[in-house]
Amino acid sequence: MQTSGSVASNRIFEGTSGGKIGMYKSRFVEFDPENRIFRVSREAYSSAEVFEEEKRKVLYKSWLVIGHESEVANKGDFVTRTVIDKDLIFNRDNDGRVNVFYNTCLHRGPAVCKKPSGNARTFVCPYHGWVYRNSGQVASLGSKQADARYPDHYLKPGGVRLTAVKNVAQRAGFYFVNFDDDAMPLDEFLGAAGQRLDRISKQSAAGFELVAGVHEYEISANYKLLVENSLDGYHLMSTHATYFAYMADLLKGINPQIGGSVTTLGNGHASFMTPVMSGQPVAQWLPHWGDEAKREIEEKRREVVSRLGEQDGADVCDFNSNTWIFPISIINDQQTILVRAILPLSHNKLRVRAWSLAPKDESPKLRQIRMENILSFLGPGGFATPDDVTMLEWAQRAYEHTCGGWNDFSKAMDPDEDTLNTTAVYDDELHMRAYWLQWDKMMSAD
Repeated sequence: MQTSGSVASNRIFEGTSGGKIGMYKSRFVEFDPENRIFRVSREAYSSAEVFEEEKRKVLYKSWLVIGHESEVANKGDFVTRTVIDKDLIFNRDNDGRVNVFYNTCLHRGPAVCKKPSGNARTFVCPYHGWVYRNSGQVASLGSKQADARYPDHYLKPGGVRLTAVKNVAQRAGFYFVNFDDDAMPLDEFLGAAGQRLDRISKQSAAGFELVAGVHEYEISANYKLLVENSLDGYHLMSTHATYFAYMADLLKGINPQIGGSVTTLGNGHASFMTPVMSGQPVAQWLPHWGDEAKREIEEKRREVVSRLGEQDGADVCDFNSNTWIFPISIINDQQTILVRAILPLSHNKLRVRAWSLAPKDESPKLRQIRMENILSFLGPGGFATPDDVTMLEWAQRAYEHTCGGWNDFSKAMDPDEDTLNTTAVYDDELHMRAYWLQWDKMMSAD
């Protein structure tokens, strides 16, 4: 077994058409396919030095979700976001263009927009009054007197303007940013994960809109623990036993299907698919919603199947999916379409920002169901989130207050598996191995 981190981790990806990889050992990963062992050093979660290194090598070099087109549907719409540690303005200007600007005045630095969202023709720096149009172009330097005392080109088209993020792209209405000047195109980065985003967009012919409200909360754990948890089918029955007991009571004798699959999609991405048992407005009914909702949901299912065909329509309607876009973006398509953006704050703290999307033509009844579903399971006070937060924080404490060691991701490992591009049972750990291989590859790069 090799012990050279950089050499080993780069070597294993050379000459592989898929994801079948030979035995190796790096600083962080022990991968032994013959003996079906895959382990990750807990230093990857517990070290402040590793966190600073991975910001440079992984986070800044990946495409990260900043928002959805529905959040900036109208000219002048904006939201302010922090992505990793960059303060940004995501907006649609008066010409209809979508922009992402760094939220800092070009004069002396303060943020030019302090509101979380809204609609504005201009952004104004509170320090000296510089005014920027929503296209980024400076419109005033604080007063007519100040305008006259700066070079003429400052106020001309192409003059002083807010600094834009160089790499901004969208897929299926989801907008991404990448802070690496040499970033690969978004579609190449997404690979097969892009098709999972396309699948979500097919739920509605009318398009989507933002459901009011954003959940934000902090977890005292490394961000990669939440990524792992988001597609971890192994923990469902033990960690969320209370939820499953609650659902069994609501289903009133209906035998819920527990199962499904997880698929690795290249570049560290993966998607978890399972038959719906928790209900969703598109298009699975639960008895306690009543007959009116049943009629509406059945009609919605007929519309989707008619538009997409029986096979694709059934795929959209009959399965929950969680898709992670390596390294920190998660799209939940289950009780609702929930975008979860992870903000890594330190090696042992993260912030979650979650917001929901819904079809524009959804009825008030189905919208109410969607809202209740968000809160009951995925919300900060729902059945799932407090359970998960507790487990992640307990794990993080163990990494920092015991003897270190290794985390094990060997469940159902096959010596011949095509780790980066294959499918396994929903509660296996294939997708976590694929995530860590991509992470380790980037961390081992010069």
